[in-house]
Amino acid sequence: MSVEAAKMLLVIIFAAVGVFSVAAGVAGWPWFYASLNARILTGRMRRRHARIFYVAVGIAIIAMAAYLFVQPVNVASCHQR
Repeated sequence: MSVEAAKMLLVIIFAAVGVFSVAAGVAGWPWFYASLNARILTGRMRRRHARIFYVAVGIAIIAMAAYLFVQPVNVASCHQR
């Protein structure tokens, strides 16, 4: 796999996870907030605060995906030892 292909794969994964997090925060899916992973992270928060938290995290992850997308890949520095 080339460096550019790996970068695009990361961009797609980050964007998908970010969109999913924003969607969970906006929609307030009960099954999402009842999962063990969500309860570990937001178990002591009220539902409203947890939703705001997940929207903020989703926006941050989407921003990371956008940054990776516009950042050029320096292939020469990837092959240095």
